[in-house]
Amino acid sequence: MVGPVRRCELTASAASGLAERVVGDVLRRPARLGPTDIVVRAVTPSGETVWTAAELLSDAEGVAAGLLARYAPGDRIATCLVNGPEAVLLQLGVALAGMTLVPVNPRSRPQEIEHALSLSGATAIYAAEDAAGNPAADIATDLTLPLEVFRCDGDWRALVTAETVPLPDVAPDALAQIQFTSGTTGRSKGVRITHHGMVVTSHAFRDRIGLPTGGTWVNPMPLFHTAGNVLGVLGALWQRCEHVVLPFAPAPVLSLLAAREATLLSAAPTLLDLLMARPEIHTADLDALQVVFTGGQTIGPAFAERVERTFGARLSTTFGMTETCGAALQTAPTDPDEVRWTTVGRPLPGTDVRIATPAGHATAPGEPGELWLRGARLTTGYYGDDQATAAAIDRDGWLHTGDLAIMDATGACRIVGRLKDMIKTGGENVSPEEVEEVIAAHPSVARAAVVGAPHDRWGELVVAFVVAAEGAGTVEPAALEQHCRERLSPFKVPRAWRVTDELPMTASTKIQRAELRRRAAADPTLRPRTS
Repeated sequence: MVGPVRRCELTASAASGLAERVVGDVLRRPARLGPTDIVVRAVTPSGETVWTAAELLSDAEGVAAGLLARYAPGDRIATCLVNGPEAVLLQLGVALAGMTLVPVNPRSRPQEIEHALSLSGATAIYAAEDAAGNPAADIATDLTLPLEVFRCDGDWRALVTAETVPLPDVAPDALAQIQFTSGTTGRSKGVRITHHGMVVTSHAFRDRIGLPTGGTWVNPMPLFHTAGNVLGVLGALWQRCEHVVLPFAPAPVLSLLAAREATLLSAAPTLLDLLMARPEIHTADLDALQVVFTGGQTIGPAFAERVERTFGARLSTTFGMTETCGAALQTAPTDPDEVRWTTVGRPLPGTDVRIATPAGHATAPGEPGELWLRGARLTTGYYGDDQATAAAIDRDGWLHTGDLAIMDATGACRIVGRLKDMIKTGGENVSPEEVEEVIAAHPSVARAAVVGAPHDRWGELVVAFVVAAEGAGTVEPAALEQHCRERLSPFKVPRAWRVTDELPMTASTKIQRAELRRRAAADPTLRPRTS
């Protein structure tokens, strides 16, 4: 806990002091402390794979040995896999081999896969034959790139060699992963992630969750992203819990929450919304569930309260980016309701935070500014893109997130918008998140996204895209407009409404505002009111 904040800049407590310094150390720890404890249960449509701590270490070492027989430490090894045993083993085996993992979204299209492999300089790719309907292995095979393609069909044992080879010493600042940003605008950038960043972030995440050692964590978050493979895989190893890994589908997740007596569920807000829409959630046995962890997009207090009421568990929310190994600020389940429901919490150890004015000075508590981050979990930059690195990280080491935030006197931060998403209409600034929160509170709306549409007179008009709540019937724009007028200043009320079946989302479940802005500007049937 920090003292009263007078200027919105915090230097958090240090993240050092851990005996474990690289990913392999985190894997070896539960094998030493509880070798027979179940630490991973990978669930796929074809069955389950269960590892004790000792078995997981042994098999990951076998994967590392197989890799070292073909490649050298420092080589980049790509994966294009859905959640399952192969994804877990390759993540850990690549780390033990001192190589760099390049996890690629298995739903990626050919040009996206080619971009990731070309930019990273991958030596090999392990790709699924069928990645949720996407022929990832065929796509990789058809690319004219100098790399080996290994086709993964679910037989994870083929990855493990019985040979024993010396494993390399891995430095904490060695490159552990190149993860690709969600790409809400432009082509994805390859974020450099170190072993040290992954270790300290997963440890801090586990500590902020605050549950006793053991338990069961259910994690349907994608393992090609930091939320799945840093906070999930490594966080669960720190916890020494049973880590249930599976692809997301509402029915299996709800079934496993009850069957495995889960103590923690990790799911993005969009996934939580899909789970809460299932009728069986009201009869599922979730008595063991203590914490629901979420992040990746801003949520409002109404949604947060609904999650806690539906699941009967406390919420923990993070603000993180691929550039911060998935977490930088986080609420604790023990925080007061006001903190859990309206903020993204306080900095994790090793994270400095500044709420900055346009001139770069710290704001006063309660005043909005750009969220800047610095510290142990920060990326070393974008792979092969010095220009993008310099644009994002200044000479003093601050990452300029582009997010607008407010810090209160206790150090808790609330995200209030994006600099580039801010709508300027008639000389006034409108935060899309503020309007979305009001719209989403209407009972007929499941999700909402607000963007600006170009307009000669007003500069931009506020346009709302809404998804109807299940069973709500017809969404009436006039009713939504009245709802907003009762709660917002007139200039913030959307001038046009578009009801849609779904909102375009990135792989990490963030709204693709650039795509919505394109639709708003180009769609001839969208005719905003100008008076």
